[in-house]
Amino acid sequence: MGLCSSMHHETDLSASLRLKALQIFQKIDKENKGVIDKKTTQQFWQSNFAKINTEALFKAVDFDNSGDITIQEWLTFWKIVKKTGYTEQEINEELDELMQGKAWVQFRVVDQFIQVDKNRRRSQIPQIVMQEQLMTLRKTKTVEMK
Repeated sequence: MGLCSSMHHETDLSASLRLKALQIFQKIDKENKGVIDKKTTQQFWQSNFAKINTEALFKAVDFDNSGDITIQEWLTFWKIVKKTGYTEQEINEELDELMQGKAWVQFRVVDQFIQVDKNRRRSQIPQIVMQEQLMTLRKTKTVEMK
């Protein structure tokens, strides 16, 4: 249990924050593909420095550099934001701004955490993404059973 268990609690988002993050993801993923690509992201921002915002978003959130952002990567990013010291209220305010199509904010502390983590032998990011995949699977199975 050790690291995984304590890391999981440190990075948990409240249900309302998680829902808001998912709503933004779905707003960008208009085709309902389950991934955000650069084309749909640029369409989301329209003329609000769309290309700059998209590049900054992908640099921060596309952990595997695939060119697509999965729901798990998206939620993992927001968990890392919380893990690095931002409060739920600060994250909520940023999500509200994103919901309105305002510019992507660079979280320097988060960027530093990600850079350091990627250079570790045992990066925490893939573990958080995997936890998010498991949570998504559990929720899907629960919905299917109902």
